[in-house]
Amino acid sequence: MLKTLKGKIMIGIVFALIIFNFGLSIFIYNTYYANIKNNIKDDMENIRKFSTSTLKYSAMVIEDDLKVKNKTVYEVNNNYDCYVGLYDYNNNPIDYKGNILFENSINNVLENSKGKSSVIIFNVKNGLVCTYVYPIYLNGKYDSSLVIQKSYNDYYDSIKNIMTNIIGAQIVLLIVIIGALNYFINKIISPLKKLSVQMKKYGEGKEVDRISVKSKDEIGQVTKSFNEMIEEKKKLENISKEFFNNATHELKTPVTSIYGYVQILKEEDLNSIDEEFKKRAVNRIMMECGKLKELIQKLLEISRCGVKKKDVKQEVKLNILIAEICDRLIDRCRRLNKEFIINIDEIAVLTVKEDIEHIILNLIDNALKYSKGKEIYISLSKSDKNKDDFIFEIKNKISLIPENISKNLLEPFIKYNEFDGNIEESISSSGLGLYLCNELAQKNMFSLKYEIKKDEIFFYLFRL
Repeated sequence: MLKTLKGKIMIGIVFALIIFNFGLSIFIYNTYYANIKNNIKDDMENIRKFSTSTLKYSAMVIEDDLKVKNKTVYEVNNNYDCYVGLYDYNNNPIDYKGNILFENSINNVLENSKGKSSVIIFNVKNGLVCTYVYPIYLNGKYDSSLVIQKSYNDYYDSIKNIMTNIIGAQIVLLIVIIGALNYFINKIISPLKKLSVQMKKYGEGKEVDRISVKSKDEIGQVTKSFNEMIEEKKKLENISKEFFNNATHELKTPVTSIYGYVQILKEEDLNSIDEEFKKRAVNRIMMECGKLKELIQKLLEISRCGVKKKDVKQEVKLNILIAEICDRLIDRCRRLNKEFIINIDEIAVLTVKEDIEHIILNLIDNALKYSKGKEIYISLSKSDKNKDDFIFEIKNKISLIPENISKNLLEPFIKYNEFDGNIEESISSSGLGLYLCNELAQKNMFSLKYEIKKDEIFFYLFRL
C-alpha cells in the first residue's frame, strides 16, 4: 500500500487525524478536569468556611476545648458527608469523624502544611478523592489543622463517560472520514491510474488512447498535456508516414524511368536504334539522375536539419552574403536572359551562416527557375518596428499556379512543374526546397512567408 500514491496519501491523512484526535482528546480532558478541580476547590472552600465558623462559634459558647472540636467535626461530617478531622501541631488527631479514604494523602497534606499553609491534593487512583488541610488560628495563635477528605466519584464518572463518548465519536468520525477520503482520492487519482496505464502502453510502443478528464487541477493539467502529446505524436506519425510515402514515390519515379530506358537499350541492338532515340534516352537518363541526386541531397539536408546539434552562430553581414550569392548566379542569370534588381542595406545578424546562406541561395535559385519575367527584385532593409531586425524580400513574375498548390508551397513534396520544351531547364522539382528553407528558418528563429498577387510572388524572410 505504501508503494501507491493513494496508500501514501491515506496513511499520511489517517496518521495526521489520529494525532489530531489524540491531541484534541488530551485538550478536552485537561480542560474538563481543570474545570472540575476548580469546582471541587470551591466546594472545599465552602466546607472550610463552614468548619472554621462552627469552630469559632463553638469556642465562644463552650469552654471545653475538646467538646468544641468534637462538635465541629460532628457538624461538618453531618452536613457534608465527608471525612473531617482536627490535628495538632505534631499531626496527631485531636478528633475526627467519617471514613478515611486515603491515609497517605492526609499524612502528605499535614507534612506539607506544617500548620502554616493550606494544601490540597487530588487522587484519581480508584475514583476522584480530594484531601484538603487548612491551619486554624484562634485569638492569633495556632490552634489546630483542619483536614477534609471527600470522594468526588460522580465527577470522575462524568469525566470517564464524556471521554468515552468523545473517543467513540472520534472513532466513528475517523471511519467516516477514511471512507469519504477513499472515495474522493479514488475519484481524484482515477485519471492518474489511466495516465499510468496509457504511459506504460506508450513506452511499449502500443496504441494509446485519449484520457477523459474534467478537472482543472494539476492532475487535469498533466492529463491534458499527455493528451496533447499523444495528439501531436499521432500528427507527427502521420506526417512522417506521408513524408516517407512521398519520398518513396519521388525516388521510385525516376528509377522506373531510368530502368525503362536502360532495359530498352539493353534488349535492342544498339546499331539498330535510331540516333534520335539514343540521344533522347541519354538526356532523359541524365535528367532523371539529376533529379535523383537533387532529391537525395535534399533528403540528407532535411535529415541533418532534424538532428539536434550545437551550431556555431556568428555575425553574418547579409548584404555581403546576398551580393556574393548573386555574383555566383550571375552567369546563369544572363544565360536565362534575366536580371537581378538589387536594393540592399548594410545589415548584420547573429545566425548560423550555412543555414541563412542555404535559404537565400534557394530562394534566388527558385526565382531564376520559375520567373516568367525578366526582372528579379531582391531587397534587404531594416524593419520599421525594430532597427535591429531585417526584412529580406525577393519578387518575380510567375505563371498561374493552382490554388491547392499555391496555398501550401512550404509543405514537403508540394510542387508544380511546367514543361516548356527545354529538357534541361524543365527538370521537375523535388518539392523539398522551400520546405527545407522553412525548417532552417524556424531553426534559426526566422520566419519565412510568401504571398501571391496576380502574376507575382513575394517571399519574405525576417526575424520572429
